[in-house]
Order: sequence, then C-alpha cells, then structure tokens
Amino acid sequence: MEQNDSLEQTQEVEELEVQDTTEEKEKSKSERIESEKKEVISRVNSGNIEKVRDRVAFILNYSNEARNSDIDLAWLYWRTFEADKFNGTSITKEQLRSLAKIGTLSRHRAKIQNEYKLFEADYDVKQYRGVLQENNKQEAVDDKPKGIGMYSVYIDETGKNQSYLSVGSLWILEVGSLLAYPELAKWKNDKQINYEFHFNALDRFRMPMFKEFFSKFLSLHPAISFKLIVVNNKGFSDKNAAITDLTYHLLNKGVGHENDSGRAPLPRVLQVWIDEDEKGSDILKIENIKERIDSQRIEGLHLGEFQAVDSESNFYIQIVDLFTGAINRKLNTPPGSNHFKDNFADFILETIGFDISDIDTDNDEIDHSKLFNLT
Repeated sequence: MEQNDSLEQTQEVEELEVQDTTEEKEKSKSERIESEKKEVISRVNSGNIEKVRDRVAFILNYSNEARNSDIDLAWLYWRTFEADKFNGTSITKEQLRSLAKIGTLSRHRAKIQNEYKLFEADYDVKQYRGVLQENNKQEAVDDKPKGIGMYSVYIDETGKNQSYLSVGSLWILEVGSLLAYPELAKWKNDKQINYEFHFNALDRFRMPMFKEFFSKFLSLHPAISFKLIVVNNKGFSDKNAAITDLTYHLLNKGVGHENDSGRAPLPRVLQVWIDEDEKGSDILKIENIKERIDSQRIEGLHLGEFQAVDSESNFYIQIVDLFTGAINRKLNTPPGSNHFKDNFADFILETIGFDISDIDTDNDEIDHSKLFNLT
C-alpha cells in the first residue's frame, strides 16, 4: 500500500513538473511573439525595413489587397522593393526566378497575421483560410474599398507643466514617403551623428545638424502636413485626460480638414503612432481615442493600427518632437528672448510658414481649440 502511495506521489510530481515546463515554454513563446510583434511595429512605422519580414509587414500595413491575397502581396512587394527586376506590368519566367519567392512572402504574411495578429485579412478571407479565433467568429466586417489611401499620423504632446498645453502631429499622406528612411539613416551615419533629434537635447554645437536634419527631412517628404492644437493650461485637474481630449479633436478635425480640402479625401485608413511614454497610460489613452473616433462613424474612414512607439531610430516621431518643441518654446517663453533654442524654434516655424501670433492664447476650452494645419 505504501509502495502504491509512493508511486502515485512520484507520478503527481512528474506531472506537475511537466505542467510547469509546458507553462514556462508557453510563457517563453508568448514573450518572444510579443517582442517580435513590437519590433515589427517599430520597423514598419519608422520605415527601417531591410528584412524581408519587415518589408512584407510594410506592404500588409498599407494594402488591404495584400492582406487578403498572396498574389497581390507578391506583386506589390516586387514593385516596391525589387523594381530593378520587375516593371510592374509583366514578368518573364527568368525574372520570376530572381524575384522573392511567393511562398517565402506567404510564410511571412501568415506569421505576421496569425501569430502577431497584425494587419489581418478581412473576415471572409480569414474564414476561408480557417484562422478565425473562436471568440471572433461573429466579429463585425469592415469592408475597405480596393486601393484605399492612408493617413499615417505621428503625434507628440508638450507643455503638460507649463502655461499652454499642445498636441502636435505629422501627417504622411503618401506611402512612398515612408521609404525615405535609408537616405536619412545614411545622412546621419555619414555625419557620424549618434544621438536622437529631440528639442530638449538641442545645444549650440548640435544646432547646425538639427537644422540640416529638419530641412533634409522636408525635402524627402513633400506630401506631408503638420497639425497642431493648443489650449490654455489652466483648470485641468487631470492633465492626461486633457491630452487625450486634445489628441482626439486633433485627429477628428484633421481628417475633416484633409477630406474637405480635397488634398487627401476619404475613403482612407487612419493609423496613429504616438510617442511612447508609460505602457499602461499609453494603452488607455489609445483605446479611448480610438473608441471616440470610431463612435463618430465618419463615412469612408477605416481605423488601422493605433500604437505607442519608441522614438529611437524613428525619424517621424523625432520630427514631430522638434515641431511641438518649437511651438512649446515660443508659447511659453517671454517675447524678446534670445536663447539659441529660440533661434531654432524660429527656424522651424519659419521653415513651415507658421506665425505663432495666430494662436488664441486665451482659449481654455478643449472642445473649442483651433486646429492649425501647416501644409
């Protein structure tokens, strides 16, 4: 009897050890997937896409057709990244042998969509592929038109502890603009620059490089706009909630402006990248903003990725940081200041053609904050 009890105890211990090992493996796998997912998001929104996986993710992010069809994915991949071998209209057998294999692209697409849960296919396509999660069987279908454009928006905030609270944004309206990363990275490497471009990191010695960086960025991105929303920072008990409100109004009014002006009309997908701060508060802010925009039911507007991203190697977040930093400097510094940061702020605002005196500094109502579009 004692021998049987001992055997049962041994079996129980072995089963628990197996269970612990399985749980550790699952945790390790989950952590790996989350880490890889974060890396893919970072590379896609920064344009740093040298690996095949990241290039596939880039195509999936900007093309609903590619999400649903591996043929469309391959065609767009070849046209975007292998244009020296592919003219975009026809292909020979010899050319096909030299291009990225459809099977390779398809495997990367499946991993990105099925493991990372990024840039997923439409409901009916997922149903056909048999990859629907059980709890998503009845999810709503968001039918996007073919060839739909994009609003890719990078956002930063400033002035939380100063007189004026501002949220600034950079709007990328053409996908091709996001392929300028290699040239900017090469410029930075050639200049032997080992720092990020942030307004707070500016000093007298770095200012010429900061100015050159801003000018070079603009020359490589002709189809962009800066948008800004400002409020007098008084009477807010919760500054984070105020920033969330301002960000929502900036996006909502910004979409309306791009559509009404005819510069970037709907239908389009809106994707938003905010400068990473604190994981918990970032997630809450993003979900609140996304829910409020979705509740507006703007015809032709489809919501894409909304993510907080690290500014390291992300020139778009760094550019919007310089823009909002310049606004913050001019709003919160007494007139006549001759500090080198005032000089740089003047350079930024003169380059994009914005007169700081246009801002109504008496405004303290978020809902009535004016959107400034700086094309």
